[in-house]
Amino acid sequence: MPTGEELARLTLTEVAARIADGHLSAVEVTRNALDRLHRYAKPLGAVTAILDDQALAAARRAEREIMAGSYRGPLHGVPVGVKDLADVEGAVTTGGSNVFRPEPAQEDAALVRGLRRAGAVIVCKLNCDEFAYHPTGATSRFGPSRNPWNPAIVSGGSSGGTGAAVAAGLIYAGLGSDTGGSIRLPSAICGLVGIKPTYGRVSLEGMRLLSPSFDTPGPMARTTRDAAVMLQAMADPRTEETVRPADRMELLTNDLGAGLEGLRVGVPSNYFFDELDPEIERLTRAAIDALAMLGGELVPVEMPSVPTLVRTQGGILTLEAYHNVVAATDGDVTRVNRTLRARLKQGMDEAMRPGEDLALTLGRLRAERDDALAAYRRATGQVDVLVAPALPQRPPAIESALTNYQWMPSLTRPFNATHQPVAVVPCGWLDDGLPVGLQVVAAKYRERTALRVAFAYEQSDHAPARRWPRLMEAA
Repeated sequence: MPTGEELARLTLTEVAARIADGHLSAVEVTRNALDRLHRYAKPLGAVTAILDDQALAAARRAEREIMAGSYRGPLHGVPVGVKDLADVEGAVTTGGSNVFRPEPAQEDAALVRGLRRAGAVIVCKLNCDEFAYHPTGATSRFGPSRNPWNPAIVSGGSSGGTGAAVAAGLIYAGLGSDTGGSIRLPSAICGLVGIKPTYGRVSLEGMRLLSPSFDTPGPMARTTRDAAVMLQAMADPRTEETVRPADRMELLTNDLGAGLEGLRVGVPSNYFFDELDPEIERLTRAAIDALAMLGGELVPVEMPSVPTLVRTQGGILTLEAYHNVVAATDGDVTRVNRTLRARLKQGMDEAMRPGEDLALTLGRLRAERDDALAAYRRATGQVDVLVAPALPQRPPAIESALTNYQWMPSLTRPFNATHQPVAVVPCGWLDDGLPVGLQVVAAKYRERTALRVAFAYEQSDHAPARRWPRLMEAA
């Protein structure tokens, strides 16, 4: 039996294989995860609830099923967490806020049902920014989520609890959601693989909504394969019926080892490399050069409409968020945190022209986005993937997170506007010990292609060496 630390350092697929062959039991793996959550989650601000009884009951059930020969696949008996935007039956869904009623959910969100069908053990609810409306992880009513690599630094938002818990080895994978970068930012900042799937590929049923035009649930994990396994389980069966057979989630992991020969890898020649931190740029460009050495063909791509995509996406997001916050607070927006209110006001002021109401502004912004999107598609139509940095600068300290954050989603928002799938993969370590992430963007419903690139890089000698953070125990 490995020690608790050794067990925590296994990847999801590694621990799943040992559970499947009987070398580990789902119960002992779950007990270890619960123990680590109780020891380390509080100092990291990683969770809003630890579901001990529910998790152990699920683990015992999984163990009985596996012993009886009813193995469901590589999530069966594996402890994972759910961002506190999604309903988990018997647990309260807070959305990081005080405004929702503290009543346990009566049923699971659709994506949680998918995880349970695959046999996953839900062990905790994960901390997130209030209404999932901040890129730092610092605005939850439960307190900030902290970076395992340096607790004085943000973990990224809004899925900051997921980033902290997975990177610290408290769980093997977790749910995030991405409206403007909220899977990709904490994945990059915490050194994880995160997948923002094609918009609509994972159901929003049973989720607290921020901006329904862009809200996209997805997985965060330590490896590309682990994230892919999570995404397969979370995918909406109704959407899968509408996509072409070659793009269905059941085939998601088939091409992971196919390599990069024949793939055209687009490298932006504008916007994405403007005003980058020099060390982030060096690491990102080294990773892109590695893709060429691995067989990809690098193609420069100019995308002049990207700034318009960013502006219109931000405007639409803000107007929809305002609507949802007003509805949730019965019109009293003073019930949410001051930073959220300030973001809404600033965004509304920037988006709306004199004499416009919400409906007129939304219509205008959507028309402008559509024009920019058409130009973007023309510019990128000859490449299989785009690659770009996830973050332009080093993440801020928690003490300055409420004022120094506006720049954080500038490189992630374009791909919320386009609804494309994006994988973030770690591509290096900064001199201060923080990780850096690379975005790999594919065409809609082509998650397989993005993951093929991420996996090829992750498995190569060019990828950064894996490290483990030192953790502080709860008092």
